[in-house]
Amino acid sequence: MSSCVGLANVLFPPLFKKKVSNPLSKMSRWAKRTQLSTREFISDTSSVLSGYREFKRDGATPETAYLSMRRLYRTTNGRFNDAVGLLCKTIHRKRTASLPESLFGDATNLEVKQIGACLKKDGFYKFPRQIPRELCDHLLDFSLKSTGTSVSLESSPPAETRFDRANPKSVRHQFNSSTLFEDESIQQLCTDPYLHAVAAEYLGFNPVLDLLSMWWSAPGDTALQSRAAQLYHFDMDRFKFIKFFIYLTDVDTNNGPHCYVRGSHTRKPVALLKDQRLTDGEILEHYAPNELVELTGPTGTLLAVDTRGFHKGKPLLERDRLIFQIQFSDSLFGQNYPPVSVPREISVTASKRFSENPRCYANFETS
Repeated sequence: MSSCVGLANVLFPPLFKKKVSNPLSKMSRWAKRTQLSTREFISDTSSVLSGYREFKRDGATPETAYLSMRRLYRTTNGRFNDAVGLLCKTIHRKRTASLPESLFGDATNLEVKQIGACLKKDGFYKFPRQIPRELCDHLLDFSLKSTGTSVSLESSPPAETRFDRANPKSVRHQFNSSTLFEDESIQQLCTDPYLHAVAAEYLGFNPVLDLLSMWWSAPGDTALQSRAAQLYHFDMDRFKFIKFFIYLTDVDTNNGPHCYVRGSHTRKPVALLKDQRLTDGEILEHYAPNELVELTGPTGTLLAVDTRGFHKGKPLLERDRLIFQIQFSDSLFGQNYPPVSVPREISVTASKRFSENPRCYANFETS
């Protein structure tokens, strides 16, 4: 109990008018609103603390600590996560990036600050800048030549196959992160200073690039919608994070736009604080229709999204969609993603970024 109180006094003073003898009492009142007892709240906080110690020692997060982290997000309606973010700001200060070296051209630090402000207000941002068309074409070609796995209802591990656009076998076909990072263009994209600068501006600290992925979506079995993230939900693999999505095919309302509930990345209606998928109807009971946004765009469209907010990929009615994703987070504590294997030979630019900011690329391992 004393360690929990100590943690709360360290983490939560900015959230309270004054220091109190037991700040967990306020956090536990929030917990009661979601029908979790004070005892369970303290237990989850202790579990996260002990799990973090194990994470620092062994490099992996215990499953019990990860589940406690997810519950604490719901029982405090994100306040616990925000407090961890405040702590990260004091430990891992933002770095100033050299933006002219970016794939995105002559970006400025003022532009980055404006994007950060929009993200804090809405939870998402659609960039006026686009990924160069030649890079999009290269990634699409790479996806058709590389093997990946399809989402299915089978319990056995899926076989590695190539995606067949003419005859897709599943609503989702995804690629291994280490396979992706073998490509030099992807190395350049993942280490681009513009994306890092936007992530750091929004999160408030020097973040860790903990996940990169790419997948095809296609029309298909509605029973797979939940597994393919095509129902509303919020992500909670880390305390604080931001995702970048790149459309590598044209995306309109009929072929899987990313859908987002504007402003839902901060506090949520208590009735929706469930660790489960939600239908459009359940969302619309608490949000106005104009708060549900469909993010369409041509090939090369770049989005930044705080997926702590409610979001989904709209089920496809026709054609297909290829999307690339990069995620920046507060640390590697949480969901245990496999490390990204770094090939023996990588681009000069990527190698330089690794040397300049080892924290950011802590989940990348040389082979």
